[in-house]
Amino acid sequence: MATLKSQHKLPVRVLTFLSLIVLAFLPCVFWEPSVEVVHASVVSRKESGAVLFHEKGCEHCHGVDGRGGDLGPDLSAVGRRLKKEQIEHQIHDGGAAMPAFGEVLQPDEIRDLVDFLRAKRKAPKKTMPPPVPSTPSAP
Repeated sequence: MATLKSQHKLPVRVLTFLSLIVLAFLPCVFWEPSVEVVHASVVSRKESGAVLFHEKGCEHCHGVDGRGGDLGPDLSAVGRRLKKEQIEHQIHDGGAAMPAFGEVLQPDEIRDLVDFLRAKRKAPKKTMPPPVPSTPSAP
């Protein structure tokens, strides 16, 4: 009977040892570092806003780069005319002939568009159209 008792003690000791090892390493499995990971943004919010201006179809009304279109006003100097909050309100709630986009755009997209438009403070220089070649007159 003594041999039977000693045979059962070995697995109990092994199980006890293994449970202590598991308990010792268990916190390591669920431990999360308290270091905050910061991701550097390669694209600024202004640049992201420029991309959104194109992708979300703002150009359909306001023209390429906001330089004026058939439906919407020229936004080339909107940053000089309107404050940040006014631009955000206009995008979010709409007004005049502009529809509201608060339900369509995410808050960060609106912020990016505002940063893009707020940076527009100078009207672009008007470029002269290329000269039209004259056609020789017939004799």
